[in-house]
Amino acid sequence: MEDKAGELLCGGFQGTKVTSQAYKLIVDHKISSMILSRKNAVNVEQMSKLIKDLQYIAYTQGGYKYPIMFAIDQEGGIMNSLFDPDFITQYPSAMALAATGDPKLVYEISKAIAIELKMIGFSIILGPVLDVVTKLSHQLVGVRSFGTTIEDVQKYGSMCARGLRDGGLFTVGKHFPGIGNATVDSLLELPMMGDTLSQIRQNNAAPFANLIQAGLLNGVSVAGCGVPNISPDETHACLSPVIINQLLRSEMGFDGVVISECLEMEALYHSIGLGQGVILAINAGCDLVMVCHDLKLQNEAIESIKKGILNGNLDEDTIISSFARIETLQKQLPLWKEIFPEGITSAQESPVLFKYKYPDSWKRHQELASLAYQKSITLVRDYGGLLPLSKRFDQVSATESILVLSPLLSPVSPKPSQAETLFTGEEVFQSFGKFLSQHPVNRNKNYVVLHTTYTANGLTPLHESLIEKANIVIVFTSEASRNMYQIGIVKYVSILCGANPSSFGAKRSRTVNSLQKPLIVVATSSPYDFFYDKLMGSVYICCYDYTKQALENVAALLMGDFEPQGCIPGEQQHSRKRRHSLEEINCKQIKRKWLVDEFDMARDLAGLIKLWKDVDVEEADSIDMRDQQYCKRLGGLLATSNQKHFVVRNSSLNILYGVVLTWCEGAIGHVLYIVVEKSKRLHSIGKNLSARAERYLTKEKNCSEIRLGSAFPLIMFPGNITSGSSIFLKRLGWETDRSQRKWILELNDLNGWSVPERILKELMIVGVRFDVCTGQSQLEKLVQRGDLPPEYKAYYREASKSISSRSVYEAKIIIALEPSSQNVIGSIILFTNKSEFSKYFPFIDQCIDHEGQNGGASVVPMIGGVIAPVIDQSYANLVDIFKYGLICSAITKLKNSATDDELLNQCIMCDVVDEEKTLTSMHDIGFEKWRYYYDFYDRRAC
Repeated sequence: MEDKAGELLCGGFQGTKVTSQAYKLIVDHKISSMILSRKNAVNVEQMSKLIKDLQYIAYTQGGYKYPIMFAIDQEGGIMNSLFDPDFITQYPSAMALAATGDPKLVYEISKAIAIELKMIGFSIILGPVLDVVTKLSHQLVGVRSFGTTIEDVQKYGSMCARGLRDGGLFTVGKHFPGIGNATVDSLLELPMMGDTLSQIRQNNAAPFANLIQAGLLNGVSVAGCGVPNISPDETHACLSPVIINQLLRSEMGFDGVVISECLEMEALYHSIGLGQGVILAINAGCDLVMVCHDLKLQNEAIESIKKGILNGNLDEDTIISSFARIETLQKQLPLWKEIFPEGITSAQESPVLFKYKYPDSWKRHQELASLAYQKSITLVRDYGGLLPLSKRFDQVSATESILVLSPLLSPVSPKPSQAETLFTGEEVFQSFGKFLSQHPVNRNKNYVVLHTTYTANGLTPLHESLIEKANIVIVFTSEASRNMYQIGIVKYVSILCGANPSSFGAKRSRTVNSLQKPLIVVATSSPYDFFYDKLMGSVYICCYDYTKQALENVAALLMGDFEPQGCIPGEQQHSRKRRHSLEEINCKQIKRKWLVDEFDMARDLAGLIKLWKDVDVEEADSIDMRDQQYCKRLGGLLATSNQKHFVVRNSSLNILYGVVLTWCEGAIGHVLYIVVEKSKRLHSIGKNLSARAERYLTKEKNCSEIRLGSAFPLIMFPGNITSGSSIFLKRLGWETDRSQRKWILELNDLNGWSVPERILKELMIVGVRFDVCTGQSQLEKLVQRGDLPPEYKAYYREASKSISSRSVYEAKIIIALEPSSQNVIGSIILFTNKSEFSKYFPFIDQCIDHEGQNGGASVVPMIGGVIAPVIDQSYANLVDIFKYGLICSAITKLKNSATDDELLNQCIMCDVVDEEKTLTSMHDIGFEKWRYYYDFYDRRAC
């Protein structure tokens, strides 16, 4: 048996060609397996030839019965041993694959990986990684894991193992018993796992047990970490009989090959020596001991095994069992004649590359990689719908600049330094900047991309100047929890972009001004860099690695080439929330119950305005709720109404976290608007506010119906229901059962306007007369009929309050009088933006741009408004002409009401139904479309 000692060694060597060390391992020691890594790799063609040459030596000079088993670490992402974009497909990391949410895709990619590696000459892949990482302590494994839950790791790990097996490779699950929550001891410089055996059974080792039971693992790689609560005397888990023989062999029933971690680690080398470590590892249950680098240590390992066999330090049954397990794999290897089909001379021939031998399969593999990268990119948050950026650039006229800030990272595939590269690592993000700047959206050169790096030395005045001049800032991070300087850099950049420094304890620099510009944070490795810091950045994206493919997909996502689909494994998917039925919306479903106060004007108005200012407008069509006049008008509306509104607030600092506005008209209640501070979203504040509003409307106001949105007051347009808001409202039970679409029309040249001749002639024929209403009694019969919409009754109730006013600014009601009886047969309301009535339409000042129209600083611009034409239904054949007569009469009244020091040259008309005939007639009068809205966006019975 001592002559076969080399079969228990998995060796390695330095070099891209056959070296004397490699020759000795094969010819003298007759090792059964060899691990090849980056130190052996130049490209696929070279690696394939190297393996063929090593097999040639084993076949012709080593007297091998079976071919050598060549092992490789090829996990995807940046954790690959072999990079060659021309001849091997680059795939995302394990966590990125899990982020796609597509187990079938994980299987297909794993199979594709195995097919390509097998053709190069590999037979063993050290994978899949079956560690369950903890969210904030996963630096050792990170994105190499499939996720933070046992379920995710089992689901995607099993599909990965199945794919690797079906692709023709032996699978070796790692790192047993699971090091997802291990931490590095700063004194020993060794990963340490403090779990007890019971904890390991229930958590860390569970995915291994699952795949072993399913028969998906040919081997298990034992971690090189300390387990002080299980085997305090052992430096590594791979030396512990409790971990291997008891837990893995006896309890889990694993009878495949167990491979140790590389035993050349310094902690073991200095504590007990490599030779002793090899004996302890084999006695603990390892079949293959890995010694990857030093020939002297490899010789020591072989000699120790031989001595252990001769001296009885290694149990004979143990050795025989290990040989048998190894041979079980060897019997499944290709035959020598399959490796050298043309005889031994073929070892010197150039390898046949997969890309050329199977072009259709190669194309399919590239498509799989492209799909996986696209589906993995995760949009965690996008405040106000900033993305896609292409939407922004379609609207800007001047050239804008995008500043990209990136850390210095080790290149995924090191290449000779380029002349323009100042520091190693700058080239990592060049592909991102290049892709972004050359995107088709930039065909008109409406933006430029600037790129610079940052380091632990902090930001320089040049950095600050670039940030100040940029219109959009993109900051990349990588493992910020390990590189703490990145956290400080991103926080400072956030301040320079206009964030409030008090929100994260930073002091405002003298160079900071309130830029309020978009900041996009992209985590290129751990998705948890700023996952919990919701104040950081307008947009937060995770891409799981910084390969060229990942970065180009981030750029494509930013520009809107595809919709984000990725979801951090184990986390809730923020881009598409689960819908809830109406019956589910009650306090029992609220995860976190907040204290909800009544809105107090004196205390809360300033906080509400601040919330509005922090709300990002998603569409150009939206009402700008940050507009000063809008805030003033809506504040006046809230102050004069007897309606209740509600807030969630930090009473200690008097900061509002959320507000809901309500309204009640008769038996109909309205939820006008819900806004929650950006960093507090997904904390159930909106749910608490909604529940309180509905309770108020149903229990206190006894409403029989609740509507989302309202035509009176009209404070919300479609632009305010952003994609994120729509998702939230659906979670509250609101769907899209909208009323008929209505329009607000604008008439821009009031001074040059006149009554259309056709309408004037028809009015002269019917003889109807128009006048200003002087008393409510004139309207009672007309506006109190049952078929009139409830908002119309509200319009007239409020407009009637100013009937007796002689002010030219206040609302007026124009009535149509029947020629003979002088009965009121129609009416319409007119008002201006200076009337009390206009508070119910707080957007009115945003309707028309007054720039360049006021004719001088002393002229005060005014806007007129017309709404709610009502016609006596007994005049069915004349409804249209009466209505248009009322509209024209109201416009004429507005036109004649302006004084010399005022300019009233614009008029709007609200509540125009979306019907072609009506809109055409209004166009003939002189109106054009401005914005559309709905009386309500959904409604439900109480």
